[in-house]
Amino acid sequence: MSPIRFILFIALIAFGLFNMVKGIQERLNATYLGKKDDRMDNIGERLKGLLIYALGQRKVVQEADGGIMHIMIFFGSSLFGLRILEFILSSLIPGIFIPFISDNAIFYLLTDILGLIAIVGILYSGWRRWVQKVERLEPEAFGTPAENLILAMVSGLTLMIASVFVASGFKAALTQDPASSVAPITGFFANSFNGLPKGDLEIGFEVFFWVHVVFLSGFMVFFRYSPHVHPVFAPLNIFFRTLKPRGGMIEPINFEDESIEQYGVAKLEDFNWKQIMDAYACAECGRCQANCPAYLSGKHLSPKHLIHKLRLHVDEKAKMLGSALGNHSSGLAAEETAASSEALEQNLVPDIFSAEEIWDCTNCASCMEQCPVLNEHVPKINQMRQNLVLMESDFPAEAQLAFTNMERNYNPWGVGWNSRGEWAKDLDIKLLSDDSNVDVVYFTGCAGAFDDRSQKVATAFVKIMKAAGVNFGILGPEEKCCGDSARRLGNEYLAQELINSNIETLNNYGVKKIVTTCPHCLTVLKDEYPQFGGNYEVLHHTQFINQLIQAGKLKFKQADSMKKITYHDSCFLGRYQDEYEAPRQIINRLPGINLVEMTRNKTKGFCCGAGGGRMWLEEHGTRINVMRTEQALETNAEIIATNCPFCLTMIEDGVKDKEATEKVKAFDLAELVERNLQ
Repeated sequence: MSPIRFILFIALIAFGLFNMVKGIQERLNATYLGKKDDRMDNIGERLKGLLIYALGQRKVVQEADGGIMHIMIFFGSSLFGLRILEFILSSLIPGIFIPFISDNAIFYLLTDILGLIAIVGILYSGWRRWVQKVERLEPEAFGTPAENLILAMVSGLTLMIASVFVASGFKAALTQDPASSVAPITGFFANSFNGLPKGDLEIGFEVFFWVHVVFLSGFMVFFRYSPHVHPVFAPLNIFFRTLKPRGGMIEPINFEDESIEQYGVAKLEDFNWKQIMDAYACAECGRCQANCPAYLSGKHLSPKHLIHKLRLHVDEKAKMLGSALGNHSSGLAAEETAASSEALEQNLVPDIFSAEEIWDCTNCASCMEQCPVLNEHVPKINQMRQNLVLMESDFPAEAQLAFTNMERNYNPWGVGWNSRGEWAKDLDIKLLSDDSNVDVVYFTGCAGAFDDRSQKVATAFVKIMKAAGVNFGILGPEEKCCGDSARRLGNEYLAQELINSNIETLNNYGVKKIVTTCPHCLTVLKDEYPQFGGNYEVLHHTQFINQLIQAGKLKFKQADSMKKITYHDSCFLGRYQDEYEAPRQIINRLPGINLVEMTRNKTKGFCCGAGGGRMWLEEHGTRINVMRTEQALETNAEIIATNCPFCLTMIEDGVKDKEATEKVKAFDLAELVERNLQ
């Protein structure tokens, strides 16, 4: 081999590798702007997730069209890397023998197919973006910087693979290698080049060898300057994902620590390093946005844009930080340093994100459920809310009434706290203050205690437990709001007051098992109370009822007719607790009921609009609950079943808005079960 040829190859590859490594290093350094956070616990579970979500592409394939495309590109190009390695080594070192690869017809056949699959996948991705114009990808016009980058990436990767096929065809025609000729693509080019003079074949091979090397080097250089770096950071992001339950992702603030001067997140560096890494892991696939109720109802929030804006800010701040340090050390103009310092002092709200974006979120977690790289959107929003509430006193005016009500009467409705048990006065229910010898405590929740409609659900559930012979009791006036609304509205101080008070009461009675008719209470009691020393077995009433049915403790009467029912998955029972089957098993046991699913169901269930504390805030524009009701009405069901007091309220309001009260009724599953008991 010519020394010049070898040196040129090394120079090009080294240049590419240097830029690629530099790009990775620069972005890793940017994550160090964030706070420390130990994400090296439970290595086995993290590696398992890496296999399932990165290698296994579990989230990716949940959407068939885009999933198939990504699988083709991911596995095709990744495994074709072996062919590229063989191609380069055999080209640089003639006669080299690589075990199981060199002169192996099966290897050439398989890698030809894989390379073709990768090219088809790449071209299909371009078709989806620029011809089909898939909405969630938000394709811009040709010629814009963003589209030019994507076009360059698509074209470069295609030509990088194609150049191997063409060069291999020249080589096979030159050497008459039988192993290469069995490969369909390589064989096609080899047959096309057969008959050319040897010199032309050598020139052809050399030209396409260098075309490949240039594109390979260029692709690595491109990686440094491209915003699309998820092939490296997505696996890292998956490995370092939180292992906490989704309901326990709000970090408690230690208000007794006097060294803490900043509550919540005001600036980029208030996030931890993993939250910053999310920005680089994002592939901008738009799946989060395509399932976000706030975005789909025309609100300001887009979880995709949230992460995109975060990445731009991370890049800018990392660059500015370097510039400011450089200016200081080199003695550059004071105004330049001041300009950099001013940029470094930007607050996330309102300088990067608008307040409307932050308050639009319903905490439904659909964005996180759909994200293929396991980005954590909702905790970021909640932490920014904490700062706005606790440090800036900047929050929607309506939230103040809810806060005041919870401070004075321990419930967001503002009804006198001492009347919390009035709903149960005629139901002969044990109060723990009278008799704490119970097997299970029914945590009624604020809605069950004070909302007229939800009181009917609580009453139905009590009758079910009595029919099953359950030994239960309630806290009555000793129960306070679980803290969900206060916590998700950013008032962590108020939330902790409510939480700690409830824990003290529950622990004083030695409570071990709790059941609740509210999935918000369920999530807080089960996943968040342990942060403060409250450890209990907590069940949702649909889970508890299903257990009673399975145990044969509930019997149903015969149905006179069939009714069509559709079921609304609440976010906090579904995406937060991963409970989709218990409610459906109950429905399937009810007499005379035919379940018809909405298009958006289970993990893709659509929010009612009341989560994240938005039950207490005004909604502007298209109402999310009306959109969900419309989806339910499309099934032509006579009954819309719910499992959450907020959802029940929102769906009933939606039915009224659509003037469909004569056509369809909304019920909690407990009401349907109680009505059908023998």
